[in-house]
Amino acid sequence: MGVNQNILFGNVLTNEGGGYHPNLGVFIAPQSGVYVFSSSIMTSVNVEQYAAIAVNGNLVAQIYGHSDNGRHDQGSQTVVIKLNAGDEVAVQSTQSNGDVWGNQFSSFSGCLVWLQ
Repeated sequence: MGVNQNILFGNVLTNEGGGYHPNLGVFIAPQSGVYVFSSSIMTSVNVEQYAAIAVNGNLVAQIYGHSDNGRHDQGSQTVVIKLNAGDEVAVQSTQSNGDVWGNQFSSFSGCLVWLQ
């Protein structure tokens, strides 16, 4: 995975309003308001994984996991942020040290909590 590359979360459980675009790994706010986003990233074995929640390409919260001794590790973050319609939110790899472990061990979620 490359630096500043969006992490793709392909198993979409709910996408009311169609804001999440799994082929791009980005949520595009359909309307202005206050949103909450959360991400949990599981590392591959014996690597450090750096990631971040980014809004319009700007990092707002960093995620870190460091696995060793043949075990996985997991890091997570949650942010509450005001967005304008069309703003983009993604989870990005900030350093290329390994892969993110999939199989529903890593996640990205968000929801509108208050209309602006």
